[in-house]
Amino acid sequence: MKKHLSRLLALILALFLLVAPASALTVDQALELLEELYYYDIPDEAYEAETLDELMALLEDPYTTYMTAEEYEAFLKLLEGDSNVVGIGVSCRYTEEGILVLDTISGGSARQAGLKAGDLIVEIDGQSCVPANEENAGRLTGAEGTQVTITVLRDGQTSQYTLTRRPVVEPNLELNIQGRVGYIDCNSFGQNTGREFAKLVKDNDGQVDIWVVDLRGNGGGYTKAAVDLLGALMGPGYHLYFEAAGGAVEAQPSLDRAATAKPVIVLTDGSSASASELTAGSLRDGDRGLLVGGRTYGKGVAQIILDQEALSRLPGYEDYFQGDGLKVTVYRFYTEGANSPDRTGVIPTLLVDDEDAAAVALALCGSQKDARLCVMVGATPYYVDPNAGTDTLAALLAALPPQATLFYSDGGDFEQTTVTEAADKLGVSYHSRWFTDVGDSRYAAAINAMGTYKLLQGDGRGHFSPKDGLTRAELCTMLANVLNVSYRGESLFNDVDQAAWYGPAVNAMAYLGIVEGVGGGRFNPGGALTQEEFHTILGRVARFFNLQLDAFADWVEEGNLTLGQRAALNGYSDWARNSMAVLAWGLEDALNGTGDLLFASLKDLSPKAPMLREEAAAGMYAVLSGLEILP
Repeated sequence: MKKHLSRLLALILALFLLVAPASALTVDQALELLEELYYYDIPDEAYEAETLDELMALLEDPYTTYMTAEEYEAFLKLLEGDSNVVGIGVSCRYTEEGILVLDTISGGSARQAGLKAGDLIVEIDGQSCVPANEENAGRLTGAEGTQVTITVLRDGQTSQYTLTRRPVVEPNLELNIQGRVGYIDCNSFGQNTGREFAKLVKDNDGQVDIWVVDLRGNGGGYTKAAVDLLGALMGPGYHLYFEAAGGAVEAQPSLDRAATAKPVIVLTDGSSASASELTAGSLRDGDRGLLVGGRTYGKGVAQIILDQEALSRLPGYEDYFQGDGLKVTVYRFYTEGANSPDRTGVIPTLLVDDEDAAAVALALCGSQKDARLCVMVGATPYYVDPNAGTDTLAALLAALPPQATLFYSDGGDFEQTTVTEAADKLGVSYHSRWFTDVGDSRYAAAINAMGTYKLLQGDGRGHFSPKDGLTRAELCTMLANVLNVSYRGESLFNDVDQAAWYGPAVNAMAYLGIVEGVGGGRFNPGGALTQEEFHTILGRVARFFNLQLDAFADWVEEGNLTLGQRAALNGYSDWARNSMAVLAWGLEDALNGTGDLLFASLKDLSPKAPMLREEAAAGMYAVLSGLEILP
């Protein structure tokens, strides 16, 4: 018989990355807990599992895991920044070129020897670590006092370092004030991290003109800590929303006063996950911070930890755990603007390669009286340090979308300029991500914005072919890129080869319920799209992103449109009307009430007309910018 565990949700909510499963809790007990709390449907075959390992594998959820007592203890220590690792003291990422150093840790021999972010470790004790993997990185750790020799590639030159392995504890927060820049490296969200962050900012705000918060490599932690951190930067408000199984929504408010009103820059990368994505996404939604770096991981679901302490308060569950723990996905979470980073991640304001991100962020911390260039992507001006190197300036200029505003000064007043003009004045050569064949398109700004964020692919030569029609397969590849998803496994359609260039994208969109087949197990990948077909699909994408639009669609399905709204949808197929309503009126506030539906007003659309590539790009950009996912 099910027992009600809803009280646990308010007690022990946390966001984490995956932990390897083990076995101890009985399968029946685990299923009982999952039936009551799990966000997703439990597959039928899970009830035939004989071991916890098998059960966890059948769930196909990397975040729902069981931990033995030993694993659970180590997990909690890691989360709180207490893990004592014996190594050289680097945080790193495995790449095809070697082990990329993201940062060095205070007290480690790597920092003492002069290693820095951006270095590539290509050999360990004379053995290549190209391409890099966990096994390679594991050779950097070992017994305390032992030595390891590494070969490091920096600026095209290799150097060898012999380093001593030491116990290294990486704290959750590290503050470094350089000039008038306050740089806080946030490595994890422990229970007290948010409050400690607020105190650091409040105590040092008088010495700082701008704050840089580094969330690179931060895999998450407690959501309460993230909300506390957001309160320190944004003040009181609803910075987080949870959606439970069945659709119930709970808002998580912050009542804290902001600890600073100074500008904020946030660094992100592909390892910034869960609570880090909540933090970055809410700062973006509230136009409170400029995000610089890479697209985040895409973990938009939240877990609770069930353990002996939590269940001891519920009769009948006292003996379920003996020092071990079960981490269960119970929520999908949303940022301040009701947007979910689930799968899609958070797209930074300035999309910059990992090796350039920190330099670009610090370059934007210049003073107004010394700067020659001012950048605005939103409401806050950021002044570029005149001492920034040409490579850093090139990375910055390449990351600017057409919607950014630039100002240049040669010693007098700042005057508005373009990216090309600024590059010429600064003597910088940069690689533009804008397309070369869209200048005559009325949607050029939208198309080039999507190109800047690498959400659209051209032909590899800078061409987008804006006036061409759009096939069903091409739209799926566009959307899969926007949503940052793919698909592995057997194709869901008999006319879609999973090995084809569009196969993983088509199947990913179908798996998420965003596209459907045409009947008979077929998808018709080469079929041309009509405008109403495109908007039907785009409306589903908008619902996938945003909690409020999803709720609005449910409201429409209940028959709540006015007579005027229903009349405006005459001419559209029945299956298209729900999505058209979401885009026409659900997005109205986000589109400032202009009445413009994506690339045209509702009355000017032609439901049966073919969809052009430029129109599709403009439509996708309108949704993303309307939801403040892009500027």
